[in-house]
Amino acid sequence: MDELSPSEIRVAFQGEPGAYGEEALRVLYGPDVEAVPCPTFRAVFEAVAEGHVDSGVIPVESSLGGPVAESVDLLLEHDLPISGELSLRIHHCLVAPPGLALEDVEQVLSHPQALAQCAGYLRRRGLRPVPETNTAIAARRVSREALPRTAAIASSLAAELYGLVVLEDGVEDSSDNYTRFVTLGQEPEHTWKRRKTALALTVPNEPGALYRVLGAFSARGLDVSRLESRPQRRAWEYVWCLDVEGALEEARVREAVQAAQAACITLRVLGSYGVA
Repeated sequence: MDELSPSEIRVAFQGEPGAYGEEALRVLYGPDVEAVPCPTFRAVFEAVAEGHVDSGVIPVESSLGGPVAESVDLLLEHDLPISGELSLRIHHCLVAPPGLALEDVEQVLSHPQALAQCAGYLRRRGLRPVPETNTAIAARRVSREALPRTAAIASSLAAELYGLVVLEDGVEDSSDNYTRFVTLGQEPEHTWKRRKTALALTVPNEPGALYRVLGAFSARGLDVSRLESRPQRRAWEYVWCLDVEGALEEARVREAVQAAQAACITLRVLGSYGVA
């Protein structure tokens, strides 16, 4: 099959034009791809699984707000391997319709992760946070619905797209504010800094079970860079999600995964991919 040109590649993201997901996909796939907005994270997965798009981009973790639980759970639910990763610097702005002064703002719409990343700023300003499904959707609502005394936290691009004014920029609580995005489907043509392997596994409910899994990687000098648990459908039973530095093409990574599998009830590779 002939390779698609960038202009023919369709990449799904959650939200509306101007969302950080769109920014991430253009960094990974280039400025000329067709960005396809989806209303929910689940819709992104379904668009990729059903072949309506070539790839999808979803956020999985914020350096300030922690894991994006819905995205992680959807990765566990679907059989779509991760094909790439990007840590995107997030620069939030307080945006509002022209004519609304900063001192007149009482409430702020944005995605819960964005609100968490700006929680200190909102407290200092005495502004009430109102959750919305996406930062760009929040900006669009503020622009189109003329909500009284209401601003949004979104990107400067979203402000430009929806005719809003930036009241203050850099309103995130830390300059070290990044969101980790992963791609599903077609691998981006990108220069990767390193490679990693993501795993999901369950272990017996007995002493030392997880220790034996981690030992398989430690014994081979491999760094487990992320470890988190997600609840299963059965009460008090969990899936462990691990990120291991290195690709499955490396012998020691393959050996470590095989050794870990022997200590697990189940083990699934979520992807072995490049990190931008």
